Amino acid sequence: MNYLYLYNRIIKNRQTNPLSNDEYGENHHIIPLCMGGPDEKSNIIKLSYKEHYIAHACLYKHFKTSSLAHAWFSMCRTSSNQKRDITPSQYEKAKIAHVEALKETMQGEGNHFYGKKHTDATKKAIGSANKGRKKSQKEIDNWVEKVAKKPNSKEHRAKIGRKGLVMLQNIHTLEIIRAKRDDYDPNIWVNPRKITPEKRYKCIHCGIESNRGNIERWHNDKCKQRQMAID
Repeated sequence: MNYLYLYNRIIKNRQTNPLSNDEYGENHHIIPLCMGGPDEKSNIIKLSYKEHYIAHACLYKHFKTSSLAHAWFSMCRTSSNQKRDITPSQYEKAKIAHVEALKETMQGEGNHFYGKKHTDATKKAIGSANKGRKKSQKEIDNWVEKVAKKPNSKEHRAKIGRKGLVMLQNIHTLEIIRAKRDDYDPNIWVNPRKITPEKRYKCIHCGIESNRGNIERWHNDKCKQRQMAID
C-alpha cells in the first residue's frame, strides 16, 4: 500500500476543505519536525483527530523511523483538552511500533543507562516511594463510571452491545471498526482477515493447520494422535 500517497491525500483535502472553527481539530506539522520541517504557520494544518492519527500512521509506515513511531504512539494520549476516542486496535498498532522502535534505539550504548546500575540506596528509595501507593478516589470513580459501571439504559446497552455487529477494515486507511455489515460499502470495508490473513500454525503430531488458539488447546502435546502413539 502507498502510505505516502494516502498521507498526501489527507493533507491536500484539508488544504482545500479546511475544518470550520466550531469543528474539533488538532494542529499537525505537514513536514514533521523530526524530519526537519519548520515550526511555522506555513507548515501547520488543522486535522480532525481521526485524520491526525491516520496521518502519523502513514508517515511511520512509509519512512519507518523511530521518531515517527513515537509520534504515532503519542496520538493515543488524551487530556481534558483533547477530544480523542482511542480504540483498542488503534492503541495496539501504535504501541507495537513504539516498542519496536525502542528496541532499536535503546540497545547497547544507545540506552542512556547502558553500563550503569542503581545503587542500593537508590533501589531502597524507589521501593519506599512506591510502597503502599494507591489510586486516588477520583481515579477509582472515573474507572467505575467509564469501565465497571453496568449499562443503565437501553441506549447505553445498544451503544456497547455487539449483537449483529462484525469487524470491518477500510482497505484505504486500514481503520478497523465494529459495525453492521449492511451499513458499509463492501468494496471498501472488508473483513480484516482479507487484508491481514490470520497466521496458521501446524500440529507437530497430526499435521493439521489452524489458528494459534486451536493448536495450543487441542494439538501438539494435547493432540489425540500423540496420545494414541503413547498408548
